[in-house]
Amino acid sequence: MVWGCLTVALMLVLIALFSVKGKGEYGEDRIYDILQKVDGYKATLQNCYLPKGNGETAEVDLIFLHESGIYVFESKNYSGWIFGSENQKYWTQSFSDRKGGTKKYKFYNPLWQNDTHIRVLQKILRDKNVNIYSYIVFGNDCTLKDVRLSQSNYYVIQRRELLKSVLENAMHYGRVLSNEDIDNLYRMLLPYTEVSPEEKETHNRNIQEKYRM
Repeated sequence: MVWGCLTVALMLVLIALFSVKGKGEYGEDRIYDILQKVDGYKATLQNCYLPKGNGETAEVDLIFLHESGIYVFESKNYSGWIFGSENQKYWTQSFSDRKGGTKKYKFYNPLWQNDTHIRVLQKILRDKNVNIYSYIVFGNDCTLKDVRLSQSNYYVIQRRELLKSVLENAMHYGRVLSNEDIDNLYRMLLPYTEVSPEEKETHNRNIQEKYRM
């Protein structure tokens, strides 16, 4: 009887883990699909594990290389109400429960998270003058209830707004990268998407330790 209960509990934990993983991958894949609709010369890389220089890596969900610059995406396929600002270490995800109450969960500031990704990327590129845009993309099932920003290169949007936002950004800044630039950047960054399962596990373990509250 005890073994049966343990087996059921283990199965429930595994189902929950795979559901979270699948939801995250779905959000990233949808962003990828949307970006392919953007006109102009382009290339897209998913799940880049960039070396930070201290033995750790920074995982970037998507890097979009386009004529108008480099777009760095952090996907948050969340639901509920989202509260936060660029100066808060933790943002809040809020749900209404079945009893009429509210459940709240904290998560690390995604703007800070993406800032780290961009700084690591800039070190690899050795060119801090290229246009780099930070995009935090939430799922369509959430409500960005109170998200306060002041910097113009920060974008916190829902996935349904993504195509319009990138197109407007590209029109505003125009062409800053040539086809050759994009090809060279793609070749430079592609190896960082080809990592072993062991390297991914080490990265995940480091992240869990770093952002534990």
